[in-house]
Amino acid sequence: MAILGALSIARSGLIATGEALSVTGNNIANVNTIAFKGSRSEFADLLAGVGTGSVGLGTRLQGVSASFAQGGIESTGRSTDIAIQGNGFFVVRDGDAQLYTRKGNFTLNPEGSLTTQDGLPLQGFAVDANGQPVGPLTDITFDGATSQPSPTTEVNLENNLDATATAIVGGFVGTDFETAYASSNSTTTVKVFDSLGVSHDLTLFFTKTADNTWELNIGVDAGEVGGTAGELAPPLLTQTIQFNPDGSLSDPVPTDVAVTFTGADAQTISFNFGTPNTGPTAGEGLDGLTQFGSASSVKASGNGYGAGQLEAIAVSANGIITGVFDNGATRALYRLGLADFAAPDGLIELGSGLYGESLASGAATVAPPASGGMGSVVGASIERSNVDLAQEFVDLISLQRSFQANARVITTSDGLLNDLINIVR
Repeated sequence: MAILGALSIARSGLIATGEALSVTGNNIANVNTIAFKGSRSEFADLLAGVGTGSVGLGTRLQGVSASFAQGGIESTGRSTDIAIQGNGFFVVRDGDAQLYTRKGNFTLNPEGSLTTQDGLPLQGFAVDANGQPVGPLTDITFDGATSQPSPTTEVNLENNLDATATAIVGGFVGTDFETAYASSNSTTTVKVFDSLGVSHDLTLFFTKTADNTWELNIGVDAGEVGGTAGELAPPLLTQTIQFNPDGSLSDPVPTDVAVTFTGADAQTISFNFGTPNTGPTAGEGLDGLTQFGSASSVKASGNGYGAGQLEAIAVSANGIITGVFDNGATRALYRLGLADFAAPDGLIELGSGLYGESLASGAATVAPPASGGMGSVVGASIERSNVDLAQEFVDLISLQRSFQANARVITTSDGLLNDLINIVR
């Protein structure tokens, strides 16, 4: 009977609409879930037969499809947060299996590995000195990541020696530290590093010997070069420094100092006093040491650094993870690997923002970010949900009206049945 059929049809509408309401409700509930991808309800009609004149039997929820549209990128300032801009999924390891996610709020576990909030290690490629991927995907871990030391190779001197200082009779006397200080007009200290990353203090003694003429002696504790600790070793360098009458540097040119610190390799340190002014050009010879009638204020600074521990990480747009160490050094450690699929809609949703590969999705294609069609990544950022809240409320209203309309069909059919039954009275 057609009236009974209308009841069945309206019932199918109520069931399908109720299921669709669950999909919309889930989208709204996850509007603040990191990298959440909203879903869409797909309806299909039901037919009693095939061909022209087939009787409709109502509707059903044919499927729920995920939308992998880009979510907004939000900066967090947290170095372990990473967002994907464009195509691709992060690859994480679950035992021997690989899972995929867009959820980039990673964290460091006690072992120093970069993991999801559920403890699944993020995968990437180890890199060579040029930042190019080498080998297969592996866990990204920073346990034991250190920066090897870099010995000092250059020291630059700048600022002023006092032109009004009195020349010291007898010149510099380097018998010990006490006489060295007493026979100098000005001193300064520079920290240098040996091949082991051990720091050493070199003391620079400046002694005025005549007008516009100074003598530099570089001293070091003898215990640091194989002698007796606390004593002054013979000068590593004795150098005459000449100034022009206008206070600019006249001489010398950069000077090399050879030194071997205890237990370390021999090294050569270049001492740069500035550009000498040997011509008439105004302003030359003032970029290093000068001699003007003001207090001496010589500064010396060298390159090099000791061994360092990992302090932070930085992620570039092409996925290179660079370690920032507490000695000021930086080094590329890993490059992220992203996965893409021929049909992302076919991925299996596993919850917590994780997806699994299926026959419908096709096999994963893995490549570094910003290569092979993969999107780029944004460090210290997360991807927000792609749910459009305004659209969800519009869909919610539409589904509510659909539910009400199907319910009205049932009440109307019930009324007609009631009239039919009353005919026999």
